[in-house]
Amino acid sequence: MHIKKLKLKNFKRFDNQLFDFNDDVNIVVGDNESGKSTLLEAIEICLNFTYRGKPLSSELTTDLFNNDCINQYLAGNKSQETLPELLIEAYLDGNPKLKGDNNSEKVDVEGIFVRIYFDTELSDSYATFKKEPDKVSTLPVEFYTIDWYSFGWNRLTHHNKNINCLFVDPTRLHPTYGRAKYINNIINAALEKKSRSTLNLNYRQLKAKFDDEADVIEINNKIDADNEISNKSLKITADIATNTSWESGLQLAVDNISFNQIGKGEQSQIQIKLALQNKAQDVDIVMLEEPENHLSHINLVQLISYIENKHGKKQVFLSTHSSYVLNKLSFDKLCLLSDRYIRLKEVESGTVKTLARLPGYDTLRAVLAKKIVLVEGPSDELVLKKIYLEKYNCLPEENGIDIIVVRGIGFKNYINIVKPLRHPIRVVKDNDGSFQENILEWSKDYIEYDFIKFFSPESAEQYSLEPALVEANGDTEESLDLLANVMLSKQTYNKYNGRTGLAEKKAFFKDWYSDEKSGSKKVDSAIRIFDTNHDIKFPEYLEKAIDFDA
Repeated sequence: MHIKKLKLKNFKRFDNQLFDFNDDVNIVVGDNESGKSTLLEAIEICLNFTYRGKPLSSELTTDLFNNDCINQYLAGNKSQETLPELLIEAYLDGNPKLKGDNNSEKVDVEGIFVRIYFDTELSDSYATFKKEPDKVSTLPVEFYTIDWYSFGWNRLTHHNKNINCLFVDPTRLHPTYGRAKYINNIINAALEKKSRSTLNLNYRQLKAKFDDEADVIEINNKIDADNEISNKSLKITADIATNTSWESGLQLAVDNISFNQIGKGEQSQIQIKLALQNKAQDVDIVMLEEPENHLSHINLVQLISYIENKHGKKQVFLSTHSSYVLNKLSFDKLCLLSDRYIRLKEVESGTVKTLARLPGYDTLRAVLAKKIVLVEGPSDELVLKKIYLEKYNCLPEENGIDIIVVRGIGFKNYINIVKPLRHPIRVVKDNDGSFQENILEWSKDYIEYDFIKFFSPESAEQYSLEPALVEANGDTEESLDLLANVMLSKQTYNKYNGRTGLAEKKAFFKDWYSDEKSGSKKVDSAIRIFDTNHDIKFPEYLEKAIDFDA
C-alpha cells in the first residue's frame, strides 16, 4: 500500500497544497524552512494519528495551523463561521476497505483523512468566550474536535486503519519525545510476531521471579511490619500484568552499551536499517529524516546502498540536504519544495544513470538555485564573481545567483537537471577554436528553451578564458602589461617583460597557459584577478552572462 497524493489545507506553512508522489522512493528536498519536515509530519498525522510521535489529541495547538488562516480569523469578527479548519487527506492505493467518497474531491477512491475543526456542541461556550472579540488574541483550539476517518466513512483507530507508517527521526531520541517508545516502535518493526510474543512472555516471567528473591522478601517484610500504614499487606512488587509489555522495560544495546549512549551516526544507521528490515512485514511506508546527519562519507555511502537495496515494496519518503543521497538513490525521484511543488520525474534517463554512477557532484545546488551560471572551471567562476562584485558591490550568491563549475558530469547533465524547473540558466562555455561547432551547433537542442542562454567569444583566437582576457586588455602594450602584472607571478612576469612588442607578449600569454600545468596556472591567475584592486577590462561576453535583467 502507498500514498498516491496528499492534500493539505491550513496545515502549518501550507494553506492549500496538493502533493503527488512516486510509488517507491520520494526524495524530498528544499531550502531551509521550505516545509520538508512539515510534509513528513502531515503524513504521520494522517496515517498514525500522531504528531512527532505523540497522540495527536494531546498535541493539538495553534502551531499546527497556517498563520494566514489564523490572522484572517483574528482580523475578522471572530464569529463561529470564521473559525478555520485543518484538513489532511491521504489518497491511497492498495486497500479497498478504505475506499469511499468521504473526501474533499467527492471521488470514490481509497484514503484516510484527519480533520480538525470547531466542535458545534461547544457553540454556547464559544459565544460566551467571544463576547469581547477585541480580547481574543489567538485561535481557540480548546473549542476544536478531531475526526480520523477513512474515505469509506469508517471512524479509524490504531487497530483498523489498515496501513502502517514508521517515521525514523533521530531527534526523537531526545527524552522529551518519549525515546523509549520511539526506538521500541522501530525495533518492533524489525521483529517477527512470534519473536515479539516470546520476548514479552519471557520478560513477564523474569519479573515474576523478582518477588521471590530473598533480599526483596526481607525489604517487603520491613516496609510496614507493624501495619501502621495499612492493616493490609503492603509490599513492592514487579508489574506482571499481561498488558505490561517488554517495550516498557527492555532497551537496545550495541556492544553492551545502551543505544542512547552510542554515537549519533551509529544510532541513525541502526534506526534506518531496522526500519527497512521490517521482518514483521507490517510497515507500508517508511519516512527518513535527513539520513546523512552525523555520518562520515564512507558510512553514508554504505547506508544509502542499504536503503537502495532493502526498501523492497515499501514506499519511502526521505528528506535530505545531501546531493550524494539524491544522486545515488535516483535523481528522478526528487520532490522539490520551492515556490511550487514539482517532481523531477522527467529528467533524462542518461543523466539519471550518470549521477547514480558519479554521485559525488553537488547537483542539489543547481536544483535549489533560482538563477544559475554554469562554467567550465574554477577560473571562470572566480572571474565572474569578480565582475559581479565590481558591478553590484556584493557576491552573486547574495542575490540568489549560483555559479556552478560543471567539472566531470558536464554542461548537458546540469542543464538536464535544471531544465524541468525552468529557472534562468546562463551557460559560459569555451568555444575551443570553433564558435560555430562548439557553441551554435552544440546548443541547437535548447533553442526552444528561452530561459537558457549561451555566452562565448565568437573569435577562434579567444578559444578560452585567458586568451579572451588578453584580447580585452591587449589594445596597447601598457594595458597588457597591467594585466600581466596582475595575472602572473613576479618570476613569470619578469620572463614576460623580457619580450618586446605587443605581439610577442600576447604570444607569451598563449604559450604560458597551454602546457601540462595550465590548470593550476589558470586558477592561480584567477585568484590574483579576484584579489586585485587594479582596473582590468573584462570580456564583453562575461559581462553579459551575469546580467540577468538583460
